[in-house]
Amino acid sequence: MQALQGALIELILERGFEAITVSDITERADVGRSTFYAHFADKEDLLQGSLEQLRDVLEASPSDRPGVHPALAFALPMLEHAAEMRPLFAATDGRRSGELIQDLVHDIWADLIRARWPGADELAVRAVAGAFGATLRWWLTRAPELAPSEVDRRFRALIEPALRNAPSAC
Repeated sequence: MQALQGALIELILERGFEAITVSDITERADVGRSTFYAHFADKEDLLQGSLEQLRDVLEASPSDRPGVHPALAFALPMLEHAAEMRPLFAATDGRRSGELIQDLVHDIWADLIRARWPGADELAVRAVAGAFGATLRWWLTRAPELAPSEVDRRFRALIEPALRNAPSAC
């Protein structure tokens, strides 16, 4: 599966997600189509599976960083990952694949926020995830010179007061 995920990323960088086929992926990964279909229904399913690895990394981030609300513990590891994956972001930004990735990643963030913010209202969970997504996109497109730690610090300074003062779920 690692070979398929690596091939997917390489091909997205070269051609864009929309232009690649399952045959392109299996050829690049040097695996048979039957192997691909034993694990994935289509290239979107492979993409989603690749993002589940990101979920695992973010879930493993410690939720007890001093001075950091547990619901935002994922932010710095996500920013560091995004810094490493800038070319992939650039290759998908503004495309259907970028929207698909954004939707899937927003769901991951919402799950992490919800799990680490007991009693949070779903609107608040989605608002924080959306604010993080907007911050991430702004950083990658408008202020790439900022270090991930600086973006994390600034984002948390804006959002943590709202987390402390948010009403519980209705």
